[in-house]
Amino acid sequence: MKKMVKKASLSILLLGACKVSAEYTQSDWVKKFDLISAQYQAQYPDSFSRSSNLAWAEAYYLDALIEMYLGTHNQKYLDLFISRVNKTLALAKDNTGMGEDGYAGWGEWVYSIDAIQNFGAEFADMQDNTLPANWRRWQSTADTAYRNTVDKVDDGKSIAAFTVKTAPETNRWHVLQSPLINPYKPNSNYDPNSKYQINFHAKIENCEEGVRGLVQIYDFTDRKVLLNKYIDSQSYQYHIADFITPSKATNDVQVRLYASDYRKNCTVYFDNIRVKSWREYLVHDGMITAPIAKFIKLARTGRLDSRFSHISDSYYDFLANHIFPKWEKDLYSTLDNHLVYLFPDDSSSWKPGQSLPHNQYLALQRTYAELAQIEGSDPHHKYMAQALIDAFKSSLTLGRFQTKSGVQANKYEWSYWSILTDKDTISDGFNWTGTEDTSHGNLDVAAAVSSYKAGVGFNTVEMSYFANTADFMISHCDNFSMHVNKCYASESLTSLRWWMQLAEFKPSIYHDSEAKLTQMYDAIQGVGQRYYMGAIAQLIKGYNVYEQPFDVALTNALPEGWRHWQSTPDTVFLSPNSAFSGSQGLTVKNKPTYGWQVAQKVFDYEPGATYRLESMARVFSGDANGRVMIYDATSKKSIAQVITTSRDWSPLTLEFTVPNTAGHVVQIYLYSSKWQVDSEIHFDDLEVYRIN
Repeated sequence: MKKMVKKASLSILLLGACKVSAEYTQSDWVKKFDLISAQYQAQYPDSFSRSSNLAWAEAYYLDALIEMYLGTHNQKYLDLFISRVNKTLALAKDNTGMGEDGYAGWGEWVYSIDAIQNFGAEFADMQDNTLPANWRRWQSTADTAYRNTVDKVDDGKSIAAFTVKTAPETNRWHVLQSPLINPYKPNSNYDPNSKYQINFHAKIENCEEGVRGLVQIYDFTDRKVLLNKYIDSQSYQYHIADFITPSKATNDVQVRLYASDYRKNCTVYFDNIRVKSWREYLVHDGMITAPIAKFIKLARTGRLDSRFSHISDSYYDFLANHIFPKWEKDLYSTLDNHLVYLFPDDSSSWKPGQSLPHNQYLALQRTYAELAQIEGSDPHHKYMAQALIDAFKSSLTLGRFQTKSGVQANKYEWSYWSILTDKDTISDGFNWTGTEDTSHGNLDVAAAVSSYKAGVGFNTVEMSYFANTADFMISHCDNFSMHVNKCYASESLTSLRWWMQLAEFKPSIYHDSEAKLTQMYDAIQGVGQRYYMGAIAQLIKGYNVYEQPFDVALTNALPEGWRHWQSTPDTVFLSPNSAFSGSQGLTVKNKPTYGWQVAQKVFDYEPGATYRLESMARVFSGDANGRVMIYDATSKKSIAQVITTSRDWSPLTLEFTVPNTAGHVVQIYLYSSKWQVDSEIHFDDLEVYRIN
């Protein structure tokens, strides 16, 4: 896979100021990752059915597994990734509570708006302080249905609770009730024909035999009971139940609290009554599918064995047939003629019909951007990646800060949410235009990096502005700042995860992050520290210091910095026939009477550093194998080498540690394993990563 935007080699001068003496080796960090990974699997063996858990736990784990594979090429991470994804996809279903629409997905209720007001009885009615605000009595009195501030859930947060008593002598029901309502959609009380969840705490006291507490959902318009949930416990217990709303969104549907038999004595207490709609969320789908798209990219660009092709095809079909088309209804043009997704026009948010916060629409943009990196992929993927990242780019501003060296530098600044469309407003009381926080900014920069690698949105200089933002937060502030635009408090180091990818544009980010994580090494243990796996995976993967796609346009020319050694343009040259991707690759042809035929490059290094070289290679013809060697010309010895025997294109990986002192001439050799025989070797897409 070729990056559409190419960058030059990072020089020794750039790297020189970044050296950190690491206390722990790559092997130590791999063991740390594997330990937490095993604990995570033991704690959560079957994935999750709710989309929030998939997005904010499983998706991070899946992404870390892919990054660990890229950093180690250990098959076990791929196998585990596939196992977890298969479980996740098996839990996807068409009707997650919104009715059948033909698109499978995962549902969640916790983020939708509260369908009843004053769910914890915190506020008293302004005319009657015994009555909870927004609640009404039905055949009851201040003595039988009231707000109490004494007998409530002991959770440290509850201020008051609801109490309903029977009064057998009155020979009638005594009820406290509140309507389902959506204050952000005046013509709709609730999402019609949708699954809602009600959860609450409740208990009974002094109840005669056979009498229980009762929470009822009742449709007064159609005179129909939608749910009865009974309470038998004499201490506060948590209850949960689902119900389906009527098909008309304007029906009078009430949550009713009372006892099951008005003819007998009973007192019932209720607290924290939450009623929320089951919805699907674009940001969750994006978080879940972005690492899946990474896997598809690896398979479809030949980075994985062909046996993974059918798996990646099935994953792609799920994205193309379910995820992408599901959200087309919420696409909208921005004021600058880009594209952004809107909040659905339902109860899923406080801003129905307005644009999503940056991190939310960029979650799905990143899925598009990963697929757009596949040569020959559906051009619509690149179109969507471009249109969405441009919406984000239009919201960025340039700030300035003084680096440790005293130089003024540009850094990107942005807000959590921006007014992007003619539907957006802050007059609704929700002004989210303050500075982006570091955790959500993680998602934003992940999308920016994926877009850069797809050749959309940002160039190398612009990516350096993101890198300066990361440097500012990580190293300029006293602590890892919780805010993108300014130094503020201290963010968890788990959020270093995707900020660390920007080390490709500013290496100090990697080394400063490594130093901070090293200080936390002993504390990173147990499944509760699972969010560190992403940052650890970035440590293992390292950062790119050199890449060569061998796509020079000039005939018979070698890329800048490369030269012939004992070879000629007839034996070592660029050719479309040796292209794994892009327009050309490198061909090395043996000529037995001429000795070794080599493509050689001097590699700028930092003393004592360890690197990982990756390349695609194949033996096109002949009896010799392909070889990559790292050679110390000063000491006249090989540092490391690797041989490929594959007749098909396959990944080739080589780790090497350079001399501890500067001044050595370290060279990369691409050639064959045997000069005495006719043979033709092909190389393409060479990259070098710094990994310590």
